[in-house]
Amino acid sequence: MKQKRIIFLVVVACTALLFALSGLFSGDEGNGNNRTPTDIAKRRSLEAVVSATGEVLPIMSSFVKSEVSGRITEILIDEGDSVTKGMHLLQLDRTNLEAKVKESARSLEAQRLRLEKSERNYKRLEQLFAQAFVGEKDFLDAKTDLELAKLNLEIAQARLEDVEEDLSKTTIVAPHDGIVTKLNVVEGGVISGATSVSNGTNILTVAQMEELYMEASVNEVDVEQLALGQTARLKFAAMPKLALPGTIDRIAVSARKDGNIRVFPIEVVFEAKDERVRSGVSATVEIPIARAENVISVLLSAVFHENDKRYVFIQDKSGWRRQEVELGISNLQHVEIVTGVPVDAILGLSRPPEFRRGNYD
Repeated sequence: MKQKRIIFLVVVACTALLFALSGLFSGDEGNGNNRTPTDIAKRRSLEAVVSATGEVLPIMSSFVKSEVSGRITEILIDEGDSVTKGMHLLQLDRTNLEAKVKESARSLEAQRLRLEKSERNYKRLEQLFAQAFVGEKDFLDAKTDLELAKLNLEIAQARLEDVEEDLSKTTIVAPHDGIVTKLNVVEGGVISGATSVSNGTNILTVAQMEELYMEASVNEVDVEQLALGQTARLKFAAMPKLALPGTIDRIAVSARKDGNIRVFPIEVVFEAKDERVRSGVSATVEIPIARAENVISVLLSAVFHENDKRYVFIQDKSGWRRQEVELGISNLQHVEIVTGVPVDAILGLSRPPEFRRGNYD
């Protein structure tokens, strides 16, 4: 008896499972014998968009480098700190340059004294030459010495100014307002200055985070529907409930190849109204290109394509029939039916059995 009871329970379970599967694959309610999944044509408001994914970047971002090489003695900021233009960021060792400034200052003073001596000698020989007590050669030599003394003083002055300028460059300042997004150095480290033959050390990065832009690539088919100044919406994978408005600021004039597809890079600028939106995060931009209010629409999978024709399968009391349709705009889920389908019509989401290949020509 116990074994028969177990068999009976297994049979009941299998029957229930079959009924559940039958309901799962049936169409609308009350049509349990129809295994074609269905959708009902309803009135909806649709918005067609051009969509693309990309990366968020700051509009203004600067790699901060030093113009002189040296050892870092003090770092005055941390990553994430807000800075203003001209604010001191870090300090390099000044010892050698301070010594050079003193040396150049002494050299300048020596050249000034030589100039004074040359001026006195020239004036004396000028008077003697006028009285014919010295020859022309001695007078011209004195004049030349005076000119050389003036040039040497100018050279010494320029050298002092150069060394003083290098000394001032040991204090690294912020190039503009922003946030320190990356700090690449530590105190005690030695950095290289940027010169004509060297790029120098990237010390840190300062970026303005109030206004950002998203860089994305749009298919060549869709780019013709876009224009500068067009509004857009930005969404973020890490923040699914956040959407920010933006504006198309740039559309590339030439295409790039992305695999076998030609795309046009675009830039969409927006204000970072949420501190969670940071440089480097991925985003999706949706650019509305058309909108239709209260139109008949169905799921995209209810529309079939054959050559240049679009058609649907409509279910009525007599069964399934194939109906050509004219389509309007579509979004990611639904498509507008301009003609061919009445509201509340039942449509197949797959070919009904009698219309599958081999059952009709």
